[in-house]
Amino acid sequence: MAKRSRKNRIEIPGYDERRPTREERKKQHRQVRHAANQMLHMVDDPEEVAGLPEVRRSRHHEVAPSDANPERNRFKLWKTKFWKRRDTYRDVKTELDSNWPVITSEQLRQDQP
Repeated sequence: MAKRSRKNRIEIPGYDERRPTREERKKQHRQVRHAANQMLHMVDDPEEVAGLPEVRRSRHHEVAPSDANPERNRFKLWKTKFWKRRDTYRDVKTELDSNWPVITSEQLRQDQP
């Protein structure tokens, strides 16, 4: 861990420097898993076992699908560059359109034989 990061974490209220090191946590986690595995092998019905030690899971643990509909990842138009530049685009388009000659209905009639 970088010194700057460690220094910033110490300034956080409630951050405990005396927490176990990564190696100690891995060792303790392995011991808990080993004890749980032994308890499961001694019991006939695993559902009867109560009081297994609670162990923090890794971030890749399986998550049960929820009943709620997942939020759709919508296309956010207002975050696109075009959307942010739309006023400028309108101004340029209006300016280009204003330079075109206006043809009246009388002029159209004169051009036809």
